[in-house]
Amino acid sequence: MKYSIALATAATAVTAQNSCPYAGAACVNNLTYHATIDINAGKIYQKMLGGGCSGAFGAACQTNSLSAADQETVVKTLFDENIGGLSILRNLIGSSPGTTILPVCPSTPNSAANYTFPTSNNDSCQLTLAQGAKRYNPNLYIYADAWSAPGCFKTSGVENGVGNGVICGVRRSNCTYDWREQYAQYLIQYARFYQERGLEVSLLGAYNEPDFNPITYSAMLSDGYQAYDFLSVFYPLVKKAFPNLAVSCCDNTGARQQRDFLYELGRAGSDGLDLFDVNTYHNYQSDVKEPFDDLLHGQNTLETEWSDGGSTWSPNWDIQGQNFEGFQWAIYMHNAFRKNVGGWSHWWCTWTQPTDASLIAVNGTSYQVAARLWAFAGYFRFARPGAARLDAESDVREIYVTAWQNTNGTVAIPVINSAHYTYTVDFNLAGTNVSHVVAYLTDNTHNVTLTNETFSLAGGKFTAKVEPRSMKTFFLDSPAGPGGYYLH
Repeated sequence: MKYSIALATAATAVTAQNSCPYAGAACVNNLTYHATIDINAGKIYQKMLGGGCSGAFGAACQTNSLSAADQETVVKTLFDENIGGLSILRNLIGSSPGTTILPVCPSTPNSAANYTFPTSNNDSCQLTLAQGAKRYNPNLYIYADAWSAPGCFKTSGVENGVGNGVICGVRRSNCTYDWREQYAQYLIQYARFYQERGLEVSLLGAYNEPDFNPITYSAMLSDGYQAYDFLSVFYPLVKKAFPNLAVSCCDNTGARQQRDFLYELGRAGSDGLDLFDVNTYHNYQSDVKEPFDDLLHGQNTLETEWSDGGSTWSPNWDIQGQNFEGFQWAIYMHNAFRKNVGGWSHWWCTWTQPTDASLIAVNGTSYQVAARLWAFAGYFRFARPGAARLDAESDVREIYVTAWQNTNGTVAIPVINSAHYTYTVDFNLAGTNVSHVVAYLTDNTHNVTLTNETFSLAGGKFTAKVEPRSMKTFFLDSPAGPGGYYLH
């Protein structure tokens, strides 16, 4: 079969070349596979926000059993721009005893709030993790998100349990007091505490899965109409305190649930869809089937949590075809990016075995990295935050491609070959100022490994192999020197 990859031209038709005179398995090796993908550098979509994970619910403390050297290596593996490439860290703004910054609730909304940073455990080790991550990624994007308001701010009176409640002051809450402004100030104070410790919170959220009542852990319910009632208070207060701090909405359990929520938020008030800066959702109940763009006013979209909550641990790239192997995650992220999602976060960064809820499993004094992290790295090491996704179309179903242009002009082209055979790929570049190509291979025996291939780029064209069941990221730049750049 014959196919090729091109920039800025229309996809060519698939053809086959088979010189075998008879049918049968003996002829398989005589087949050649060639792919064409058109990448239009003149047509761009969303900006890259990055990839990440969370240290919530004590996950950031799970490495404490490791040696100091291994603890540092784990953080470096996740967040170093030339290893895991993660740049987003999602923090839990705790509401339970020992984790909350408001140990004692004020008697009324007008009473003084005695905020206290939980220094005894360094914010359940989240501060320690953030400080370490920032050492390896100076542009760390901290997403501070609350699973629940303090119980005294809610209709239920408790921060977890049956009912879980809504924030007092929104429609249908029927409370003695309106606690919306106090809850807003509580969230802002968390960001202020981190600022005082030398860390900037980039994104602040008031909700986590408001469509779901887990009973067993902190949660707060809301529909889109009730979210409007709170966000209309919260958003202007955030901008007054921190003009550059972005506000999220609203981390529902799935893309479909998030769409319904946004629809209600837009109906609740004419400015409803202007009361947040980043559209945030989870991938549990439903994945993204279509872009959110029709329900947004230009905001970018970030998938902020997903994992397998079961009791399995899948460190492999592609052995069983299991849903949480690295190869599958490369495709999950590809599909989301094609629907204009700008970033993707795993659930936990680290946890103890056995669970696929983390990228790194800690087992006493040892640890193991899941190949899912290498799927993240295949994107986020090379398409850095701020990169623009370029139009890219493959005429081969087995070949998946996205293309990203970084702010400095470098181009990252992650290509996934889902076939069980190698493809030859022809690249034709147009409209980019690049002249040098390297490739990084991820499969069962390579973890984003720089290959020793030499590519001849002439007239904007070069040819490369993409190995079976692999992700291969092509990184294109210009020679180092005046006006040139090499990133990797």
